[in-house]
Amino acid sequence: MLVSIIIPNWNGKRFLKGCLDSLMEQTYSELEIYVVDNGSKDDSVEFIEQNYPSVKLIKYEHNTGFAPAVNAGIKAAAGDYLALINNDTVVDKNWVSELVKVLDAHPEIGSVGCKMLAYDDHKLLDGVGDGYRRGGLPGRIGHREIDTGRFDTQRYILGACGGAAVYKRTMLDDIGLFDEDFFAYLEDVDIALRAQSAGYKCLYVPSAIIYHLGCGTTGSGYSPMVVKLSARNNINTIVKNIPMPLLIKFLPQIFFWQAFYFIVVILRGGQLIPWMLGTIESILLMPKMIEKRFQINKKRKVSHSYMEQIIVESEKELEDSRARLKLQVVQGN
Repeated sequence: MLVSIIIPNWNGKRFLKGCLDSLMEQTYSELEIYVVDNGSKDDSVEFIEQNYPSVKLIKYEHNTGFAPAVNAGIKAAAGDYLALINNDTVVDKNWVSELVKVLDAHPEIGSVGCKMLAYDDHKLLDGVGDGYRRGGLPGRIGHREIDTGRFDTQRYILGACGGAAVYKRTMLDDIGLFDEDFFAYLEDVDIALRAQSAGYKCLYVPSAIIYHLGCGTTGSGYSPMVVKLSARNNINTIVKNIPMPLLIKFLPQIFFWQAFYFIVVILRGGQLIPWMLGTIESILLMPKMIEKRFQINKKRKVSHSYMEQIIVESEKELEDSRARLKLQVVQGN
């Protein structure tokens, strides 16, 4: 089975050697690699052309965002399995082969996630799957926890982090590609919720390992760009994906967590204006999101109780992970 690896890149030349070299060393041979360059000004394109002639390049004149770049790669690719990785990652040599084995063996799944370790400290987890709260705030389960072996068992998760995931083309043909109105941030959570709604599960595969720097391109989680896009897409994701009975039921959590995010970005980042801009943009995008909501509802194959269950379980995992991380800090680890 051909696996197409798609790497969006924006001024990420400093990461490309580590990322591409690790892909060249994969034990799985049926691979093609696409780099979608979003108008880089750091000679990324020239670096790839000179050093990695087998890599297929898609070039844009400006930064189109993560979602449009990934979609361009998916449309150009020939593989039935579509792997997305960030440019600031290095993959274990068995990463592709471990994920393909699981995809081949499980017809009920539409995607797989992997164990992501911190690029700067391999003892720390970067994440073991995307989490989502009833209040519409996402997170990475296990982020910055010490890797004690807690997450060494395969299990179903809500969704894989878009920085290290493999999707079946058949699933994307059914539910659609990444939402280009998101530009970047939460587009992987959006696609995870859409997939779950349409009956596609996601399996976490701990034997597939990738090392991730995190915010290597866009900077800190409290940069103006990140805050604006996150504030906007928090709302977009809720409007698109939460069924009406659950939307009503989750309203107290939605108010709480969106207020919590507002307070955090103000106190830690001082990013009032980006938050306001993102919120205003979400209001302007609401008619489009409501139309997309109708299309998602048409494809829904699972019950509202199932959607509630996976979100609540995901929220609990995030909170348990947060509690362990606090304990880890107290203990000085």
